[in-house]
Amino acid sequence: MAAIYMRMLGYTVTLAMHGCNLFVMNSLLQGPVMEDPNIRAFSAMYKRFFTVWTMFLHMFVASLGLTSDYLTLKYSNKKEPKWLGLMRNTKNRVFAAVLWPTVFLVSTLFWSLYHYDRSLIYPLFADKILSSTANHILHTVVVPLVVWELVFQPRSVPKSHAVNVTMLTVYMFAYLFVMYYTYVEQGIWMYPVFGIAYDTRFCFPLIITAIGIMLITYYHMQWFLTRIVWGTRRQKLKNNKS
Repeated sequence: MAAIYMRMLGYTVTLAMHGCNLFVMNSLLQGPVMEDPNIRAFSAMYKRFFTVWTMFLHMFVASLGLTSDYLTLKYSNKKEPKWLGLMRNTKNRVFAAVLWPTVFLVSTLFWSLYHYDRSLIYPLFADKILSSTANHILHTVVVPLVVWELVFQPRSVPKSHAVNVTMLTVYMFAYLFVMYYTYVEQGIWMYPVFGIAYDTRFCFPLIITAIGIMLITYYHMQWFLTRIVWGTRRQKLKNNKS
């Protein structure tokens, strides 16, 4: 029972953190700073950035998790409605199939490029609207939060990964479509590294392939950790019972 309260703590922190960060970011996109054409362009399309997609997805999963856990406690002495199980399963599915791999992709890819050449992923003008704290919330703190979920959410390795991998593939192709549509519509790449790669033609498909490999690797990494965390715990429970 303690695990459910720990999960609810994690969901509450996630929603408060992203909610406050979103509020601050929107408040900064006003006034004299909007005279910068780069800031105006960012303001017009910031919801198309993959990091922002991940943030909203994280908030969606946390909202489902917090609601379903609260209702689980409420119905602890009653028969659960069927839709509560559906809500819980949806949260678990989206977390495993999309949120976990994309959070790790956002964090590792962003910080790798940032320390190599920040202009490839995070232009200087972004400092006007994203503080160091906001930057770490979007690209760093999200990692321990999803690990927190894995540690306190009982789970087992699925027999088949087909549905999860299909969801992840559809999600990524949807984002690639949005990113390319933005280029066709406005003539700019939201992340400069893609513009450089696109101009070379040969590097662009290599980068997309590398990102795909990273996503699949991160997806399967969670099940390796799941075996360590929950496989060990279940074995201990069996030993205690015996």
